[in-house]
Amino acid sequence: MAEESIWRTWKPYVVIGGLAIAGIWWWNTQSPAAQLKDGVYDCQAVFVNASNNYEIYTDGSGASFDGYARVDDGEVTSYSAPNALGWVNGKSITVRKSGTSSFHATQDPAAHSYDALACEWSGS
Repeated sequence: MAEESIWRTWKPYVVIGGLAIAGIWWWNTQSPAAQLKDGVYDCQAVFVNASNNYEIYTDGSGASFDGYARVDDGEVTSYSAPNALGWVNGKSITVRKSGTSSFHATQDPAAHSYDALACEWSGS
């Protein structure tokens, strides 16, 4: 009795189609290439450590240093950074996106161990 090829059934095509749909969804919504949503973002001052994890800066009472950012046409058009970051007015920022609704911005585009403003989309 000869074995039939799996390609003569519908199953591998469903799997390939599902993977293609998942890949397109990820690329458009979760990848660094995805365009940021327009609107206001709530931000916090953070330190990006050697493991690329955030360490939130806090004052003596444990409150975080907050800011905001505004995005129009997928680009950061304005922001308010807390003084804790020590950013220089007029100096450009580097934006590192994480999908369509979060990013962090820095004036020190090092690979790791730098201060940043971590932002999450808050709507409108």
